[in-house]
Order: sequence, then structure tokens, then C-alpha cells
Amino acid sequence: MAWRNELNKITLPDGRELVAGSFRGVTFRTVGAEIKVGRRNVVNEYPQRDVPYVDDLGRRARRFVVECHVIGENYLVERDALIGAFEAKGPGELIHPRYGSRRVSVDGDVSVKESPEQGGMARISVTFVEDGDNTFPTAARNTVVQVEVAANALDEATEAAFADDFTVAGASVLATQALKGLTATAAALLQTARLVTSTAGLATLVGLVGGFTGNLTGLIRTPVILVQSLRSMYAQLVQALERPVSAFSEWQVVFAGNSRPAAVALAGSTRARSLANDTARADLQRRLALSNQARALTIALGSTALVATADQALALRQALTGQIDAELELNDPPADVARALSALRAAVVRDVTARAELLQQRASYTPQAVLPALVLAHRVYQDATRSDELVARNAVVHPAFVPAATLEILR
Repeated sequence: MAWRNELNKITLPDGRELVAGSFRGVTFRTVGAEIKVGRRNVVNEYPQRDVPYVDDLGRRARRFVVECHVIGENYLVERDALIGAFEAKGPGELIHPRYGSRRVSVDGDVSVKESPEQGGMARISVTFVEDGDNTFPTAARNTVVQVEVAANALDEATEAAFADDFTVAGASVLATQALKGLTATAAALLQTARLVTSTAGLATLVGLVGGFTGNLTGLIRTPVILVQSLRSMYAQLVQALERPVSAFSEWQVVFAGNSRPAAVALAGSTRARSLANDTARADLQRRLALSNQARALTIALGSTALVATADQALALRQALTGQIDAELELNDPPADVARALSALRAAVVRDVTARAELLQQRASYTPQAVLPALVLAHRVYQDATRSDELVARNAVVHPAFVPAATLEILR
């Protein structure tokens, strides 16, 4: 259809045909139009600098300058209807043969011109400005930050509980036994670092563990500083993680391997104090393992290369919450520690639940014949480049001959 005809008629998606244009449903005829566009640039000119710097603040609001007429025996009625539409509050719908349907507001004055020489007609000049919805920020929980806050709270409660329960004041054997247990703790931390960090990260951890064990004789007499040193090493290890899922598994083992020593009837205060110190050290290890499992899990969920499916995420969540439940039910922690454990559990559940929704779901597919992985990947994913993923996930012996058996795929 020629552009001249378009000036006289436009068709809306719902099938309505309108002559010329309209605003808020009030029709008019138009013989000219102008659109003003651009960028909201702020020019910054500095002393002794010849070339200015321009800040680009985004696209300028589009303005539509419309020249329209109302003409004929009923032009006065049509004129007044248009004036009412222009003076109405809020945005309205502009229908224009060149601009289509736009949500706009009237921008400034509207000029209405009439003359005796041209009776039965009013010339109207109006400027419209595009008007979008006034959206407001919505509150959203940062679940990753909430996990970190809860993990820190657990570490602090653990530190206070350890300081209350651990002391080597008295017989020298208490210090000897404490040194032995805490040296083993540092060695286990270093072993985890060897498995899950880069060479540079490991070198840093080796230095920290060396300083910790070298000062351990003094640290055991200041339990708060001792725990702070351990927390610092864990923080460095978490920062250097290259394999967070492996670290998560290692700390699961640490938790399981540090159960409380069996309670027995002991004769003598020294033996009783030694047992209390062993219990405090085991509690410390387990609770640090729990808080750092939570941190490792948040890191792992940040990469689909590490946690690809919702099922994997939920399995990791179940493993961690299961150990938190065991700590709460079996070891009767102090009230502050119990509250911190419950808060960490809730934060982990919220974080994993929210982020698992963004991950793929596992499904199954059974080909009807032996086919190459490239063909199957294209058929299943419409993406042949995912053939290697299909082969690895299903332990296919040869990618050219994928068996006609049930395969695990991701949706």
C-alpha cells in the first residue's frame, strides 16, 4: 500500500481500521508529523583540557510533534473533544499512521488555531512524549549473602562455645594432648587444600598452617585467638577453591570423622578436663566443617560446569542439611550455636531452592536405533555441539555408536 494511502487509513492488530489518527479514542486528521530523538549526553569540559568528556546517560525520550486538523460541519464538537483529551490526566493511546500505536502523554502546551478565512476548521499543533510504566524497585533476597551471614554467625557462636569449654590450665599433659589434637586438625586442613586449590593457593595455605602450628603452644592458652586463626585459614582456603564440590565432600568427611569421644566415668580432674578439651575440639571441627560446606556450596552453585542439574543441587543441599540436623539432634549444642545452626540451615535451603529453579532438570530418552552422538544431540537438544556432554553423562564407549538404550539427558 502506498504511503499516501497510509496517511488516510491504518489497521490495528485487532482488525480495527481508523481514519488518519486518534488520541484517547478521539479522531483527527494529520498532514504532517515530526519525531525528536537523541541521547541524553552531558558534556564535561575541564580546565586546561581541549577535548571534552561526554557522559552518556541513555536514550532521550522520544517526542512526537503532530500537526492535525479537525474539519467539517461538526468540527467544533471534534475540536472540544480533542481539547478534553489533551487536558485529561495521565498517559493515553496515540494512533498515528506513521508511528502506529504509542502510549504517550501531552508534552507542554497545545496550540489550537482558527481563522475566519478558513472556517469550519481548526489547526492543532501538539507534542507527545512517550510514557512508560512507572516501575519501582522490588525487594529481592540475596540468598548467597544470607548464607555467608549465617555461616559467619555460626563461626562466631562456635568460637564463643570453644572458649568456654577449652582450657589447658593445670597439668602439662593437658597442653600436650591439646597440641596433638590441634596439630592433626591443621594437617587435615592442609590435606584438603592440596586436593581443591591451585598451586598458588596451596602455597599460601602452607604458610598459614606453618605459622599456626609454630605458634600453637601459645595459641592453646588463648582459645579465642586460636579459633580466629583457624577461621582465617578456612577463609583463605575457601577463597582459593578451584574444586568447591570436592571441598564440600572433604568437609563432609571431616564432620563425620570428628564425633564426640564417648562419655565415660573418669577419676580425677585432669582426665575429665582432657575429655572436655577433646570434646570441645571435635565440636569446633564439626561446626567449622558445616559453615564452610555452606560456603563451598554457594560457590559450586555459581557454575553450571560444577552443578549442572537441579537434582545435583538438591542432593548437595540434603547432604549438608542432614549433617546440620545430626549436629542439632545428637550433640546438644549450646543455645547460641543451636540458633546459628538453624539459621544456617534455613539460609542454605532458601539459596539452593531459589537457584535450583534456574538449573536444568534430568530426563530420559531412548533412541530407537544405534546412532552417532552428534545425531542424537541434534535430535534431543537441537544442538550437535552437546554430543560430548551426552557421551560423558551416559559413559558411552564410542561416540559413533550410542546404544539404543535409555539415556540420561538434561532439560
